[in-house]
Amino acid sequence: MKSLAKPTRWRNRAYEDWVRQQGCVICGAPGEVHHAKGIGGMSGTSLKAPSWAAMCLCRAHHDALHQYLIDKEVQWEWIGKTLGRAIEEGVLVNGKP
Repeated sequence: MKSLAKPTRWRNRAYEDWVRQQGCVICGAPGEVHHAKGIGGMSGTSLKAPSWAAMCLCRAHHDALHQYLIDKEVQWEWIGKTLGRAIEEGVLVNGKP
């Protein structure tokens, strides 16, 4: 029988703090960490996407995304840009900030 335990997700507070400091990926305003939602099976009931699947969104854009006013598929682009910047700036080295 399969276990119903939640999968372990990479969580890294230092990386999420860095993500928050980047400003909203859409408008650049101060924001908060948003974990990918509704794409790639990474989130669900009581299941948050891993820290590497996070980007910064201001409150207005965060709310718009959750209200389906923004296409959720664009989150992959934002994740890629955030991860790319982290790698280029040396924030992530061997998966650790």
